[in-house]
Amino acid sequence: MPHRVMSTLTVDATVEGVMPGLGMAYLVGDDHRDWTVTRSTHGVGLESLKPGQRVHLTVEQHKRFAVVCDYAAAT
Repeated sequence: MPHRVMSTLTVDATVEGVMPGLGMAYLVGDDHRDWTVTRSTHGVGLESLKPGQRVHLTVEQHKRFAVVCDYAAAT
């Protein structure tokens, strides 16, 4: 049974760490939640992220979980 998207929201976040060997980056959102983007997450590209950088996350809220589906550098 597919998971239905309940809503989509935008979260501003700060990159905490980038682990290119593992293909992921950790971020802390202004919503006081921790987020992860991976090499397969649509966005500006994991290799362009640097600790301390600000990004905009597009988050799909499902019934029991939330997933970053896109990210872009904040300007």
